[in-house]
Amino acid sequence: MKAKELAKKLGVSPATISLVLNNKPGISDSLRHSLLEKIQELGCENMCCEGCLPSAQKEAPPEAARRGRQSIAYLIYTSSDESDDRFAFYPAVLEGAEMEAREHGYNLMVLHMSCHGNANLRRLVQSGGDAIGAVIQTSNVNEDILDDIRSLDVPCVLVDSYRPEVRISSVSINNEQGVYSAVRHLKEKGHREVGYVYSGWDHDSQLERRRCFHQALRTYELPDKREYYFQAGAGDDLYDPDRLENLLRAAPQLPTAFLAENDRQAWRTIKALERCGYRVPEDISVIGFDNRSICTMVEPNITSIKNYRHLMGRECVIMLQNLHRLRKLGFQDPCLKLELPTELVERDSVRDLNQG
Repeated sequence: MKAKELAKKLGVSPATISLVLNNKPGISDSLRHSLLEKIQELGCENMCCEGCLPSAQKEAPPEAARRGRQSIAYLIYTSSDESDDRFAFYPAVLEGAEMEAREHGYNLMVLHMSCHGNANLRRLVQSGGDAIGAVIQTSNVNEDILDDIRSLDVPCVLVDSYRPEVRISSVSINNEQGVYSAVRHLKEKGHREVGYVYSGWDHDSQLERRRCFHQALRTYELPDKREYYFQAGAGDDLYDPDRLENLLRAAPQLPTAFLAENDRQAWRTIKALERCGYRVPEDISVIGFDNRSICTMVEPNITSIKNYRHLMGRECVIMLQNLHRLRKLGFQDPCLKLELPTELVERDSVRDLNQG
């Protein structure tokens, strides 16, 4: 198994897994220990440098000490069809949760779970100490995951996912605020024909962004044309705009601006437009979403919607504390929802049509 494949399986970035495998500083001890345990469970300890595993074993807190502390379970549900977009999003959330848990004296136990149900999950969670709750990281909440959550009998918080039909607390990006600010920005810059580029992955947050885009167009009295929606694909190769290029070439007409589902799709859109002979932003403008580092690594720098991933992890831990307190106050089934703010970061990929 390659390091990149291992990183994807564990839900962390390649840079993080490199620090662990080479026993380098740069991440917290608790996250390092958790990842090393998972690497051993997968039988991949041969990928670690000499002295990496013994050092981790020496520094790891004794079992008795772990059992004497209250804990929070961080459950990562992964499947074979997960996109790189989400894996790039989650490590910062986990880091924020780990930092907040450590500051409050909790033992954060990171567990990688199957999306198809996990027997004895409650016993596994409690093995890390007196669990006050669980953070659930998953792109889609299916019935097997719901059964897992019900079996825990502790407060649970979903990361950037929301199911209104069930009583599960969540900490999410305010996708509505982000999409509305992007569409409003384009309208203020004189754009009346706005399109949307999406991956095709039907994950909860991405579906919400598409719904919000329809609503924002109606709110700002802009035409909602189905021919302006393009599915770029969600392949691993960031620099593969072939599918989108073919769709753009076949379109009878293109809008003056695109909002992309995320920054990966924004970059794909820019490359596909360039290959079709268009210039960004001179001919067509592009806005991304998530404000990842790629936005400032390409030309033109991409205008994007910033979210706060570290804060999301921290707020998940704080919400579990509040849910635990509400239960002590007599609320049998408390359910909270927190949406974190977004911010438009203006760069070079949007042209102001009002200036001619």
